[in-house]
Amino acid sequence: MSPPLKTETHRDYQFQIMRDFPIIAPASKPPTRPISFVVVKFSDEFEHNFALSPCAVDPLNQTVVIDNTANLFYANLSAAINAGIAAAEHELIAIAHEDVYLQPGWQARFEQSLESLETADPNWGIVGVAGNLASGRFVGHWSDPKTYRNTFTQGRLFAQAEFIDEHFMLVRKSQGSRADDLLPGIHGVCVSLVFTARERGHACYVIDAPTIHKYRDDQGKPIQTAHDSTKVRDRANFAYKADKNCCDEYINYRWQQYAPFRTINTLYMGWQDPGKLLGQYPQALLADIDAPIILLAKGGGGSRLLSILAEDHGIYMGKQVNASGDCLDMVMAVYETLMGKYRCPSAWQQALAVPKLRLAAARMLEQASSGQRRLWGFKLPENLFILPELRAAFPKARYIQLLREPMDTCLRRTHMTARLDNQIGRITLPLAYRAANRSTFLIQFDHPAIHMAYTTLHQLSLGMEFVRELGDQGRAKYFSFRFEDVLSQPTKVLQDFEMWLQVPRKSRKTLEAIDINRAIGAKEEFPQNIAVRVGQILQSIRVDLGYR
Repeated sequence: MSPPLKTETHRDYQFQIMRDFPIIAPASKPPTRPISFVVVKFSDEFEHNFALSPCAVDPLNQTVVIDNTANLFYANLSAAINAGIAAAEHELIAIAHEDVYLQPGWQARFEQSLESLETADPNWGIVGVAGNLASGRFVGHWSDPKTYRNTFTQGRLFAQAEFIDEHFMLVRKSQGSRADDLLPGIHGVCVSLVFTARERGHACYVIDAPTIHKYRDDQGKPIQTAHDSTKVRDRANFAYKADKNCCDEYINYRWQQYAPFRTINTLYMGWQDPGKLLGQYPQALLADIDAPIILLAKGGGGSRLLSILAEDHGIYMGKQVNASGDCLDMVMAVYETLMGKYRCPSAWQQALAVPKLRLAAARMLEQASSGQRRLWGFKLPENLFILPELRAAFPKARYIQLLREPMDTCLRRTHMTARLDNQIGRITLPLAYRAANRSTFLIQFDHPAIHMAYTTLHQLSLGMEFVRELGDQGRAKYFSFRFEDVLSQPTKVLQDFEMWLQVPRKSRKTLEAIDINRAIGAKEEFPQNIAVRVGQILQSIRVDLGYR
């Protein structure tokens, strides 16, 4: 299956865009050098891209497919890649993304270009098809939804590069190349491979063996523009950015002796200690950081009311609050702390939780008035996963938790912490299954309401455990109320809250926001057997919370 030279014109973000594909001239001879292809399968894009490449099924080659669907089976991408490298039989090992398509004639062209390189440098270290020079200028020959590039001219078949793009990386089995399994995520895998090769005296190159990156989506539909790609669109969300920040942080720390350096996607300036950055703030502001009001609520459980309640009492929650009442000034620090705790293998990276959280708070309060700093707080559903870290970062914090009938929370739309379509959910959903002693393999087959049930059980259990740890301080530091009570007796809830907070109400937005019909109507219809199973999963936590 060979792609067309051009697609038809499609409209994307008000621009007319034509996607171009490489043309591979007929080969003068068939390929003879076997390749072990290592492909980590993350989604169904594998079946519609790499699996359709003629070289993937050529008996000359070996294709090693590592199943890491939705990151369920390996600690990180590097671990999955290393499992593939260990299974590789041939000297040439090509690590390719699942969404790469290698068209007919590709391997013969690859072999021709590699032989040209080996005439000049038989001891090459790592080879790609796209890369960059130290200046940042692109080199190579490839097509992706954003661009088509071919920098090879006048018959030249290779060029030395600073780094290569990770969608295709060629290494040699005899050199013992391995991905860095301390890298917490998917970003920057090539960096350690390039620097390790360079330290051994081997250079990095790109060759003229053109690839088609992101050719079709997971349904087999051709990707014509960047907007057509789920993976590209995903880059706009906070979870993706936090994951990349954690990877960049690791690379900046691990390879700081070479900073600054630039890859095809990222400029690395060297590691910055958040603790030192925090020391630049005045002592008075740092003192205010110690005592926030931390709002706790299970995602998807009506937590917006909690933020409105805080607003009614003048609790400053930053200048960026979304429609759900989440504090966007703290979101990156909370997400990175969660990822550091549960995904980052390096102890030094896990230990950054406190300075990161305090630094984010300092930046948030820097924009506030002195009065606002004295009563500030933040809400994010993911707070429940990092309660010990929050307590360490904010020693004088007080906590308000909104509780809701767990069944009602689960029998409605799912929350991101219960889905595998984002970097946070890929951590929190398996965490919930492990906490319940249920195989994470079953996540792929369980109903979304079951996902919600296990994540609800886990998150509420984390909250209850934290309250127990507060011990005698609990009454002064912790206040909880029920969503149902806000609907049925709002005046009493508000009075109790004011008495605990010792701050009078300044507005009536909570009362105005109460919508019983909306709360009731949020439920969705589920098969009876699913509803029964959800009830069984939640039975113990419902008893503990007094809902049964």
